[in-house]
Amino acid sequence: MDRRRLLAAMATAPAALALGGAKKPKRNDPPEPRRSRRRKGAKAPERHVDVAVVGAGALGAWTAWHLVRKGLSVRLFDAYGAGNGRAASNLPSMMLDPVQGGDALYAGLVEESRAAWERLSDTASLPILAPCEAVTTLAATDNFAAMRGSERLTGEALRPRYTQVAWRPEEAALVAEKGAMLAGRRGVLETILDAQVTPEDMVMPAPLRDKRRDRYVLPDGGSADSLVYASGAWLTELFPQLLTPQHLSAVRHNIFHFGPGQGDTQFRPPAMPALVDRAYGFNLLPDVEGVGVRVWKSTPDASVDPDSFDRRADDRALAEVRQWVAARLPRLADAPVVASAATHDCRTATGDLLLDRLPGHPRVWLVGGGAGRAFALAPAIGARIAAHVEEASRPVEPRWALSRLVGGAI
Repeated sequence: MDRRRLLAAMATAPAALALGGAKKPKRNDPPEPRRSRRRKGAKAPERHVDVAVVGAGALGAWTAWHLVRKGLSVRLFDAYGAGNGRAASNLPSMMLDPVQGGDALYAGLVEESRAAWERLSDTASLPILAPCEAVTTLAATDNFAAMRGSERLTGEALRPRYTQVAWRPEEAALVAEKGAMLAGRRGVLETILDAQVTPEDMVMPAPLRDKRRDRYVLPDGGSADSLVYASGAWLTELFPQLLTPQHLSAVRHNIFHFGPGQGDTQFRPPAMPALVDRAYGFNLLPDVEGVGVRVWKSTPDASVDPDSFDRRADDRALAEVRQWVAARLPRLADAPVVASAATHDCRTATGDLLLDRLPGHPRVWLVGGGAGRAFALAPAIGARIAAHVEEASRPVEPRWALSRLVGGAI
C-alpha cells in the first residue's frame, strides 16, 4: 500500500469507529405499575364492643365510620351482606341535590355530606363522587326561595345553558352548581373499607339485654354496650308492635336508563345536569360511566316487602317515563332502554327521617326513612347518630322523633 492510500485509510478509521460504537437511543423506561391503594385490613371482631350497628347500607356504614373515628369499638351486621341486591343503597348511582326540595333541615346537611363523599372519593380506586350541576324545576305550588348555593332562573335563561332540555320560557327553576352523582353500592363498600370494619352476615334480632352485666347480647354470644338499628324498611320486621307499615315502609320505584348514541357526550356532566322536575314529578341523572341517562318518577308506585319483591322494572311504567323523556329531552325520544330495575327507598308517614331511641332502651337507636335522600346525606346523618351514642343526653331533632311518627302512642 502506498503512503497516500495508507493515510486515507487511517483518516476514515475514527469515523468508522465512531459510527460503529455509537450508543443506540435508549427506549423510554416502561411506567411502573401503580402502587396498591389498599387500606389497612379491618381488625378481627371483638367479643365485646362499644356499639353494634345493624344494617350495612349507607347510614349504617357511615355511622360505623364516625364511631370508629371517635375511638369506639364497632361490629357491623347485615343479614344479606354489605351492599346486597335487596338494599336501598345498591343502585349504581344516587343524587346529591343541594336544594332538597326547599327543606332547610336537609339542605343544611348537604355541604358536610358532600365534603365527606369527596374525601372518600379521593382515596378510592374508582371515583365515588362525580360533580354535576343540579336543576330543580318548581311546581306551581312551590313558594320556597333559592337555597344557599343556588340561583333562581327562568326557562328562557336556561335554554342556552342546557340545550338538551326543552324548557318552557315562563317556568322557574333553581340551579345549584355543587350537585353531584354518587356511586351507590361502591360508595357503601368503600365507606366500610375506610372505617376498617369487617361487615358480618348475621341476622340480628330485636335487642336482648343482659341486665346483670348491663349489656346487649349478640347472636354469636358477643355483647355490646349500645345498638344502632340502621335497618331502614326492615325496622317494621324487627319492631312490629312499634312500627307498622302505616308508619314506615319500603316503596318501589321503576328506574330506566336511556342510552345516547355513539360518541354523544351532551348527556354527560358537565354538559348535562341532574334534573329534579317537581313540575311533572320526575327525576333524571346524567350519563356517567356509560350506564345511560337514568330516569324515574318521584312518586313511588307501591309499598312492597323489601325481602321478597321482584327487582325487575314494570314495563307498564315505561310508557309514562318515555312520554316525559320525549317532552323534556326530545333528542332521547327514541333512545333505547339500556338498563332497568325496580328498587325501593324507605319512607315514613311524615316523610322525614326517623332517628330516635327505642322506648325503654336509652342505648338503642332506630334509624330509617328519609324518602330517598338518606343515602346522599348519610355522612352527616351518621355523624349525628354517633354523637347521640357518645352523649346519651343529646336532644333528638324534633322532626326525627319517634313520637312524631307514631303520634305519641309510645
